[in-house]
Amino acid sequence: FFVAVDGKLVAYYELEDPIKDDAKEFIDFCKEQNLNVVMLSGDHLNSVEKTAKSLGITNFKANMLPADKANEVTKAQKSGEIVIMVGDGINDIVALNSANIAIAMNSGAEVAIDVSDVVILNSSLKGVKDAITIGKRTYSFIKQNLAISLIYNSITVPLAVMGYIIPLIAAIAMSISSLLVVSNSLRIKRIK
Repeated sequence: FFVAVDGKLVAYYELEDPIKDDAKEFIDFCKEQNLNVVMLSGDHLNSVEKTAKSLGITNFKANMLPADKANEVTKAQKSGEIVIMVGDGINDIVALNSANIAIAMNSGAEVAIDVSDVVILNSSLKGVKDAITIGKRTYSFIKQNLAISLIYNSITVPLAVMGYIIPLIAAIAMSISSLLVVSNSLRIKRIK
């Protein structure tokens, strides 16, 4: 903002959104997870570039309209990427709706929350980090549980069909298999 009195510049003010305290840590976490971080913003290039540089983000775009953000999401998806979009404003709604996984901050616009798959209950990026970690762990445990079930069924079902296992033993083995799957799933609570 420029303030002039009688045509003479007397003051200059620059306003900017403060960067979240945990933003740098979150960006570093994303890089460690081999996630491609892209910053899409409707703000002016100078402001976006300054913020991106301070966070170590090399891929950023400024002066973006809501449709532009959605087009970037769609373009990334067409190139085979799975897109996780984190946003909190009305201008993020279209892109959130287009993303594979939409994450909204609870402090954001109500409409952004409505279109999101995951809502972080506070405004901390630690919640987004935890959501990504839990999602990855859940997927890993689903694969492990399917493997346990597959191994059980590929061994015990043929033995039961051929008559080598009596029904009581097969039922006990099935219960043990279920307990293994449940016990394995309970480990998901431990977030690193």
